[in-house]
Amino acid sequence: MKLLNQSILALSVLGFATVALAADPLANTTWQTYDNGKAKAVVQITESGGELTGKIISTVDPKGQKFVGRTIMNGLKADGGGKYSGGKITDPENDKTYRLTANLSGDSLKLKGHLGPFSRSQVWKKK
Repeated sequence: MKLLNQSILALSVLGFATVALAADPLANTTWQTYDNGKAKAVVQITESGGELTGKIISTVDPKGQKFVGRTIMNGLKADGGGKYSGGKITDPENDKTYRLTANLSGDSLKLKGHLGPFSRSQVWKKK
């Protein structure tokens, strides 16, 4: 009986841990990036330790092939309600790194990069 109670307790704890560690809605997703309204690259977002990372997995422009495999986003954390902050994003074409905030709404991810007094925005679409 003691073994049965311990097993039930272990399964209960495991069930609560699974709920607590539920994947972020951005984890393991793929996004089409756009710059000035033109499709640029496809980025895969993964999650590890509560932080999201984005890596270029393909590009539309043959000139962009040199960026495939490059991590361009890291450290992004969920604030709740589809809002994210604390990350950094790098523009691979000019190697500038921006502080990153993002908002998820349906199949759209609005990113805003901040560099000093300047900011840039993009909207990515889920693939």
